[in-house]
Amino acid sequence: MAKSPTIDFEAHREHLLERRQEILDLYESDVRAGQASTDEGTDDIVDRANNSYNRELMFSLSDNERNHLLAIDAALERIKAGAYGTCANCGREIGDKRLAAVPWTRFCVDCQELVEQGMLDEGKN
Repeated sequence: MAKSPTIDFEAHREHLLERRQEILDLYESDVRAGQASTDEGTDDIVDRANNSYNRELMFSLSDNERNHLLAIDAALERIKAGAYGTCANCGREIGDKRLAAVPWTRFCVDCQELVEQGMLDEGKN
């Protein structure tokens, strides 16, 4: 597959790598905060519940971060494979403006709308 002359692959690659590092840094910060937030010395049940809720929130954010990280890694693989910038569903070129806004996207705007409407399974492609 020939690379599109309209897509700045290197700029998108750099953006993806920067975003990937930001997520890894945030994850490490979340882990440290989760380890620091223990119930030791807390006798009040409300404080324990609040600490528990905060830990759960941090871990759920970590799940979202992990999914984002997986999408970024997949985009980096598509760059290596020469498939970056091509819609995983219809095969059309994804516009450079869309890639600049969402560099890990797998779909063009039209197909992303189908995903959001539940008319296209995001995981199948």
